[in-house]
Order: sequence, then structure tokens, then C-alpha cells
Amino acid sequence: MKFFREPLVHFLAIGAAIFVIYGFWGQKDAEEQERAITITAGEINWLTDTWQKRWNRPPTPEERAGIIDQYLREVILYREAVAMGLDKDDTVIRRRLAQKLEFLSQDLMTPQPPSEDELQSYFEGHVERYQAPELITMTHVFLDPDKRGDQTLKDAETVKVKLQALKEPPQDAQAYGDPFMLQSYYPERSEAELLKLFGSGFAHSVFELAPQQWHGPVLSGYGTHLVYVHDHQKTEPPTFAEVEAQVRQDWESDKREKLNEQFVDSIIARYDVTIEDASSVEKTDAFKKETP
Repeated sequence: MKFFREPLVHFLAIGAAIFVIYGFWGQKDAEEQERAITITAGEINWLTDTWQKRWNRPPTPEERAGIIDQYLREVILYREAVAMGLDKDDTVIRRRLAQKLEFLSQDLMTPQPPSEDELQSYFEGHVERYQAPELITMTHVFLDPDKRGDQTLKDAETVKVKLQALKEPPQDAQAYGDPFMLQSYYPERSEAELLKLFGSGFAHSVFELAPQQWHGPVLSGYGTHLVYVHDHQKTEPPTFAEVEAQVRQDWESDKREKLNEQFVDSIIARYDVTIEDASSVEKTDAFKKETP
């Protein structure tokens, strides 16, 4: 009985009681706070503006309520997923969050306006970006190797002699060859455009041909062609004044990308990274290769 009369015992008992009460009610309050959600007026305005930009009209009261309900559902499910640890070790979520941070840093990284000398130097170092492409106008005759077989190249030479005997390329050039799914005449096309239509080998070869005469056979992914180049327009190098606006835009884009890379590198530098040698780790049976 004397033990229970000691002040220290009373102090410990009271402290234990306070701890139990606080632990029960405090945990309950914390859980209630975690489960409390407030959809702010700013969030509602943002949801409404997003809807209006997408549909080009404000939402009806019913649609507005549906937007808020969907947003609330998303917030609650997100919290529950995080509480369950579903965001851990998920490749898609990891990649998405990393991209989001990069996008955020790109928006925040605003370079100082360049001087005229900086823009001029940038232009001179990237002048090929602003070079207008060369253009050719051509007519072609197609000979189908699937139809002609081993006679294709011999037939091409025969047809070319007939075409060379004409004063001008015929309007019905296709009549001299085989049916072709694309056009026979192409006015003012760049090498990149012809590449998409006929393939790189054909496009590069055609731009090497001399104008005002028939050439061939020129090969493509379709087969064999005879080609007449009407005109080959070569462009002069651009001046800085002609493309200054585009140069400024490209400089800012490259500068922002460089600043973003520096920002990401500065974050990475704060971490102590250890990379294990994968070759020293014994592979499981699932990853072992079968030996012949």
C-alpha cells in the first residue's frame, strides 16, 4: 500500500493515462484530418475553365456537378492508392512523375534575352536549319518488275529511247509504262517529300540528275523508273535578317533545354549513387540462358 502512495507512482499513472487518451483521440483526429477534403473555389474554376477550353462552351449545372464529382473521386482514389503504397516501384508512375518534374522545370527555366551578337553567332552555327530545301519538278515512267521479270531493264532502255525521241515529255507518261498507284508528274518537290513517296535511294538519285533529259533506270521500292527532270531549283543561303524571328525562337528553346539539363544534373549531384556490377550478381534460373 505504501508503494501506491508514492508521488512518483501517481505521476507515472497519470502520464500513462494521458498517453493512452491522447493516443486514442489524437490518432482519431489525425485520421479525420487525413480524410478531410476541401474542393476550393480555385480548383472549381480551374475545372470549369478546362472544360470550356475543351468544348468551347461553359458546362451546364449538371455537367459542372459531374466534373466536381469526378475530380473528387480522383482525389480520394489517389489518396487511398498512396496510403496502400501502390505508387511504390511502379514504372509508369515513376516515369510520369519524372516527366512532370522536367516539364515543370522547363516552364520555370526562362533564359535571359539574347544579345544581337549571341543571335548572330547562333545563326552562323546553325545556318543549315534555315536553308530552304532544293526543289525539283519531274515526270517519271514506271516499269513493274513483277510484271516484266528479267525483261524489265531491257524494256526500260527501249522505252527510254522512245521518250528521248520526243520533243517534250508526254502528258500521258503513264501510257509508256505500267500502271502506278501514285502520280506521274511531281511539281516542285523537295528531297524529303520524294523520300516519303519513293524511298531514300530514289530521292537522292533524282536530285543528282541533270535537267531537261530522260534518265534511268532509277530504282525505288516499287520497281524501275525512267525520270525526266523539268527543273531543279537551288536556293541561296538565307540571311540573318530573313530568319531572325525563327533564330530567336530556336535560341530560346535550346537555351531552355540546356538550363533544364543543368537543373536536373544539379538534382542528381545531390544523391550518393552506387551502381552494382550486374555481372557479379548470380542470375536466377529464370534468367539463365540455355547452353547448346
